[in-house]
Amino acid sequence: MLARLRISVPDRPGSLGRVTSAIGSAGGDIAKVDVLESEAGRALDDVFVQVRDAAHLERLARTVGSLAGVVIQGVQHPAPPATGHTELELVQQVLSQPLRSLQTLVDGAPGALGADWAALIEYGPDGNQAAVLAVSPRGPAAAGIAVSAPLRLGAVRVLDPATDAPYSGAAMVPLTGTSVGLLLVRESGVDFHRSELWRFGPLGAIVGPVVTAATAAV
Repeated sequence: MLARLRISVPDRPGSLGRVTSAIGSAGGDIAKVDVLESEAGRALDDVFVQVRDAAHLERLARTVGSLAGVVIQGVQHPAPPATGHTELELVQQVLSQPLRSLQTLVDGAPGALGADWAALIEYGPDGNQAAVLAVSPRGPAAAGIAVSAPLRLGAVRVLDPATDAPYSGAAMVPLTGTSVGLLLVRESGVDFHRSELWRFGPLGAIVGPVVTAATAAV
């Protein structure tokens, strides 16, 4: 099982090395490390680790979290693929089936972009949510999805209709040239970092015209 640990460490030589050594000693296999930011004397990293099961992940996280100066800000499992090309693969799938572009996008986005579920939100002329066009299989019923944020790239706040509590992370990706946004939701674990949002923006710019053409053809 691939898991993501979002870790804050002191921004000095050897800090990340201590973390990777601890992961190795706990039996974890590091697949990738993403450096998200470095400021105010600390660095924020996403460490993707192969673990055997949830119990192994819990033990590994305790080992890492016990290191001096190390703070685990969140754990996501299963984590998205660590190849770095998943956004391009999703775009390829959407472009190859333009008449099914909306459904292909919403179904493929969670696995490609590291979300638990996704939805396509249509905005009205007043700038507010007008309709939910499609929801990926793991998502709630369309009637329970409400987004108060405007249609622009960024993190948004979405409530779980079952508990009325906010999800751990949610992000909106506008589809360029349309009044539709791709909503991505992580129910628990880690939120969407700005470095992830910067990667998602070009996807909306590429897919938008395909969605426009497909909608016009219907």
